[in-house]
Amino acid sequence: MSKFNKDSVLGTFIVIICFCLVCSVLVSSAVVALNPYKAAAVANDRQINILKVSGFDVQGSVADTYKKHIEAHLVDVQNGVLADEGKSAEEIDAFDFKSLSKKPESSVAIPASDDFAKIKTISKLMPVYFSKDDQGNVVRVIVPFYGQALWSTVYGYVAVDPKDGNTIKGVTFYEHGETPGLGGEIENPRWQALWVDKKINDQSGAYKFRVTKHPDHEGAGKDFDIDALSGATLTSAGVDGFSHFWLGKAYQPFLQNLSKGEILK
Repeated sequence: MSKFNKDSVLGTFIVIICFCLVCSVLVSSAVVALNPYKAAAVANDRQINILKVSGFDVQGSVADTYKKHIEAHLVDVQNGVLADEGKSAEEIDAFDFKSLSKKPESSVAIPASDDFAKIKTISKLMPVYFSKDDQGNVVRVIVPFYGQALWSTVYGYVAVDPKDGNTIKGVTFYEHGETPGLGGEIENPRWQALWVDKKINDQSGAYKFRVTKHPDHEGAGKDFDIDALSGATLTSAGVDGFSHFWLGKAYQPFLQNLSKGEILK
C-alpha cells in the first residue's frame, strides 16, 4: 500500500475537505449549544419592551416583573376574539407572528387598498398582552404593530386603555434600521410621550389618529394628531401608515370588542 502523501494534489484536497467537515461540525454544535441562550435573550428583550408600555417599572428581575404583571393571549385578527384554545401559556408568550405571517397556511393576504403598512400578509393570529395591577385588574392592553418605513421594517408595541379600546397609553419601537438622529428618533422617549392619551377613532368610530407634519393642536385634531419627526418625513409617513393599518384596520374588531366589554369579562 502506498503511503498517503498529503503534499500531493489529491492529499491537499483530502486535507481541505476534512478540515471543512471538522469546522462544519464545530459550528453546527456551537449553534445547537447556543440556541437556548439565544431564545432566552429574545424572550428577555421582548419582555423588556412590553414592560416599557405596561405602566409598571421593573422591580427585581425583568422576568419576575413580567410574570407578575403581564398575561399573554392570542387574538383572531379577523374576528377580534381571543384564540388561546389548544395552546400553552409558553407557546402563546413566545408566539412568532413574524415567521407565521410568511406561511400560506397561517397567514392572510392584505387587500392592496388596506395595506398602509406595506407588508402584504399578516398572521391570522396575533399576540396581545394584558397588563395587570397587583389586584389583577387589566390596566392596559398591549398589541404589537409593524410596517415599512424608509429603510426598514419597524417593529413596536402600543398600549391601549382597556376601558374604551380607543385611547393610546404608551408606545415603544424595538427593532428598525432607520437613520440615527433622523428616523431613528422614533426611539426618543420625548416623541413617544406625544402618543399618550391620543385617540384612535372619533365618536362616530372613524379612524382619526395621525402622525403628521401639520397637526391640528387647536381644533379637534389635538385629540388625534402628533407631530411628525423633524427631518424624517418618510419614516414618519411609514409609522403613520402602519399605525393606520394595525389600529384602524387589523385590530379594529378586537378593539371594538374590547370597548364593548366582550374581551375582559
